[in-house]
Amino acid sequence: MACFRKLSFPSASIADQVLAKLDPMDSVVILGHLCEQADKEGNCVKVRKEFSVDVLFNADEPSELTAPYVIWPRPCGVHAFAGWEEQYEADYNANKPKSK
Repeated sequence: MACFRKLSFPSASIADQVLAKLDPMDSVVILGHLCEQADKEGNCVKVRKEFSVDVLFNADEPSELTAPYVIWPRPCGVHAFAGWEEQYEADYNANKPKSK
């Protein structure tokens, strides 16, 4: 079975290096630098420094190469692969950081 993960890289160049080594059957959506703060009109006035990517891996789990970059934002964020929303939410609930 495949798995859907959200990845966050320190830069676009590191993302490019890692993504170049993915399985050709993996599906990648590059989200880039997401908006961190918007003005009253909804225009982005501050972007995050991290470079975001969503990957639908053909394997059950992300590769060791990508595992350090997996993050767990609340479901489902600005993007989700069609039909994978429920599975991402289940994985999120199983892996999300515990609240203090």
